[in-house]
Amino acid sequence: MAEWDGEALARLRGAVHRGDGGRGLEVLAGRPLGPVLQYAGDVAVAARGLPGGAALARECVEELRRRGLPGDAELADEIEGVSGLAGLPVDLGAVAAAMDDGFHVLDVEYGDVVPVDEGGEGVPIPPGVLPEGEDARRGAARRWLAEQGYRAVPRGL
Repeated sequence: MAEWDGEALARLRGAVHRGDGGRGLEVLAGRPLGPVLQYAGDVAVAARGLPGGAALARECVEELRRRGLPGDAELADEIEGVSGLAGLPVDLGAVAAAMDDGFHVLDVEYGDVVPVDEGGEGVPIPPGVLPEGEDARRGAARRWLAEQGYRAVPRGL
C-alpha cells in the first residue's frame, strides 16, 4: 500500500480544490484513507457517478461515522446527500487558519476569508484552539461552517 508523501498530498489537495473527482480517485487509489479522511470525503462528493465513486462514498461514510471527529458527521451527511446546507466556495484551510488567528470574517457571498482590519464584512470567524493535524483542522472548520448553515464547495474561476 502506498503511503502519503508530500507530493501525493499536494495532488490530493489540488484535486479537491478543483472538485476533480476522477483525479482524486486516482490519488487515493492504494493509499490509506485514515490520514486524509476529510479530503477523501470531498473526493467522494466530487466523484459521484464516476466508476469507483460509490465504493469510496460508502467507505468514507462508514469511516467518518465510526471516527466521529469534529466535521465528520457533517461530511458524511454531505456525501449521503442529506446535509441541506447551502454551498459556499470557501477554502476550509483558510477558515481553519482564521480560527487559529482570530479577527477574520467569512464573506458569505464569495467565500473569501478576510481580516477584520482590512474592512472585511461578513460572519465573524471565532478564534479557537484547533486540533493537531491538517485533516482534523479541516474537520473543525467544516463543523463551524455547517453551524453557520454552509458547506464547502470547490471554488470556480
